[in-house]
Amino acid sequence: MGRAHIGTGKRIFLCIACLIFSLCWGCATLKNFENRNNARSMLLQSRKLISEGNFDGALKANEKVMSLFMKEPPGDQAVYNMGLIYAHDMNQGKDYNKSLMYFEKLSEEYPQSPLAVEAATWADLLKKRLMLQAMIEKESVRSSAEEYFLRGMNMLSSGDYQGSQKENKKVLSLYNTAPPADQALFNIGLIYAHYGNPDKDYLESIQYFEKLIQKYPGSPLVEQAKIWLNVLNIIEKVKQVDIEIDKKKRELTR
Repeated sequence: MGRAHIGTGKRIFLCIACLIFSLCWGCATLKNFENRNNARSMLLQSRKLISEGNFDGALKANEKVMSLFMKEPPGDQAVYNMGLIYAHDMNQGKDYNKSLMYFEKLSEEYPQSPLAVEAATWADLLKKRLMLQAMIEKESVRSSAEEYFLRGMNMLSSGDYQGSQKENKKVLSLYNTAPPADQALFNIGLIYAHYGNPDKDYLESIQYFEKLIQKYPGSPLVEQAKIWLNVLNIIEKVKQVDIEIDKKKRELTR
């Protein structure tokens, strides 16, 4: 009798456990179904917002879908949409770098997605577009640098030393860590050491030549900068000796 009672209790406990599991599974399934419905609605809303030119609204709708379905469909569609939105010609917030990031994200996180091939094609095109853009910008900046150098030379020849320095410093602001910043540093060093410059300052000149040698060791101007550096250091030492001699003379005449 006791064993039958225990067996019955186990069966009741098992039934309750099964019931709880069924309820939980049912709730989870219902929640997932609800999320998918919401995602579909938001994706449709995104299309409508894009057609209306509301790109910010479309981005937010897709971001919500991404937060609901990370690394599983329809999250891939949301990521793809984000890439398209950031590459859209009519989008004032167009950003090819961000667009590329989303297309690469799709390829990496959703490799089995039917959109993965299209995303890879988009990514390849955007990389080429960004490379061309960088080349155009580099040529534009280089052209500006040449104009600054030319103006600086004209100012130097007319005795406008400060103006010439400013033009070369503009090149430094454009090319902080790359040529022709080495040429700008060399020019500024020369201007500070120029015999006709009323604001001549050998110590400043030395600093610019030293900076050139340290930051651009492969520059063809390094050897000239070293020669100037040696000469200026000798001049400064001579000046220091003259100061000491004058000091001694004053002491002797007291």
